[in-house]
Amino acid sequence: MSISRVAVVGAGIVGVALAREITSRFPDAEVTVFDKAERVAAHQSGHTSGVVDPALAAQPGSPEAKLAHRGVELLVPFVSERGIPYRECGQLLVAQNTDEADRLEEILARAEANSIPGVRLLDRKEMREIEPNARGVLALYAPHTAVTDFTALTEALASDVSAAGGTFRFGTEVTGFDVMSNEVRLRMRTAAPESHDGVEDDGDAGGDDAAGSSDSEGRDESSSRDESSERSDIDDQVHEAPRTYRGDNTTGPVIDFRDELRSRFGSQDWFKQVEDTIGSLSDRFTNPTSGSERPAPHERDRPAARERDRPDRAEGTEVFDLVIVCAGLQADRLAAAAGFDEGPRIVPFTSDYYAIDDRATDDSAEVVRGIIGAVPDPSSPFSERSVVRGIRGGLVLGPNTIVSLGRERYDKHGFDLGDMGSTVGFKGFWKFAAQTAKTAARGAKSAVSTSAFVEEIRKFVPAIDASAVRADSRGIRAQAIDAEGTLVDELRVTTRGRLTMVRSLPKSGATSALATAERIANQVFDGPADADD
Repeated sequence: MSISRVAVVGAGIVGVALAREITSRFPDAEVTVFDKAERVAAHQSGHTSGVVDPALAAQPGSPEAKLAHRGVELLVPFVSERGIPYRECGQLLVAQNTDEADRLEEILARAEANSIPGVRLLDRKEMREIEPNARGVLALYAPHTAVTDFTALTEALASDVSAAGGTFRFGTEVTGFDVMSNEVRLRMRTAAPESHDGVEDDGDAGGDDAAGSSDSEGRDESSSRDESSERSDIDDQVHEAPRTYRGDNTTGPVIDFRDELRSRFGSQDWFKQVEDTIGSLSDRFTNPTSGSERPAPHERDRPAARERDRPDRAEGTEVFDLVIVCAGLQADRLAAAAGFDEGPRIVPFTSDYYAIDDRATDDSAEVVRGIIGAVPDPSSPFSERSVVRGIRGGLVLGPNTIVSLGRERYDKHGFDLGDMGSTVGFKGFWKFAAQTAKTAARGAKSAVSTSAFVEEIRKFVPAIDASAVRADSRGIRAQAIDAEGTLVDELRVTTRGRLTMVRSLPKSGATSALATAERIANQVFDGPADADD
């Protein structure tokens, strides 16, 4: 394939790794990376616990297992050469009962089949020799699991791209594609300013932090506020994104979307004013007989007040020989804009992380030496939790995962109506919710309560001091889900002419980024037959 101009859309870890792969294969090519954020790793790639995931439970011989193995194989020499922090600290998965112990046996068999070195089962005495504060009936130990800094890794990859002559166009939102015989026209515009990306207070999400006297921008909640100030607050917190998808949910299960909104905003005056409206919308989404009562098209498309007031952003175009899209949270929307099939769709999940600083307690450094985690439960895919000795000290607890109210809304005091509509209007989401309803109900309290979450962690590390836990980073996971409600945790790439779309990534996406870039490049330049080599 002859190429001179290549565009990569998305400056997450996979997009940047792919740009680097292309510059190494085609030194004379002009490679440009586009992202609407102002930096690399602005979203999912920059909000992790730093665990280098060996994919212990991956199906033996599966593409995910091969990518994770190859990813670590490429990652270790790269971080060593570039001086990126990397610590091989070992990982314990701790079973609390016989059911979890049985699952550990299954994970051990898979890990051994995937040639993950040194993995073994430990009894209580043996696990305490590795991690004195771990508690459980049985543990699986992976001695070579490591932690690193994925943001620093992405920045180092970006440095290589720049050194090879590649360029980064930040603050640029790609809006569409025109695929021609030997080129792709990229449509783009200046991106809107990023929404607030701060860490809120560390109270319970269902408690005082939703009813505090002021938010991160200093707006108070006193009854003396005038009506115009109140309306301004609402507009700041409710942002309407373009609605790419409109679902026909006529068979839905029974999750009342109001509960999540009420847990976050129930005590705020503006929520009380619009609660009836939210309830009406929720009924339309969740009532199986309400399909004929969906909002009319002009109502669905009506922009929020703040969006109406924004000036139009001029759209421009550029032509490239090849375009590869690694858009993460916006993967399905850009695929639809290019005329690809809608599935799999992206459903955003918020992952909150908490921290204990070394200075918080005298013996903090001894609480956890490496990584201690719960046993993964296939029936509850977002219940995985761990305590990680961070790459720069201190402990990281998490993730605490729940459906997100916006694909790029990191603050606890905001949601995106367009993104909410995309999620709750998607039948696959409700099928997934129905399939996991029982286990989700068991974990619902910890999902909205910091203290309940910490108590779940204390089941396998009771020495954790709950009073020393503080809120840390918040990430949003781009989870691909198909129309049947099945999670898509594998690399899926679709191509039309000179345009390639990365539709989903494996769970070990950051760990396997270099291998994933290699695999995608093989598929684009050599054809699907060579993609799995």
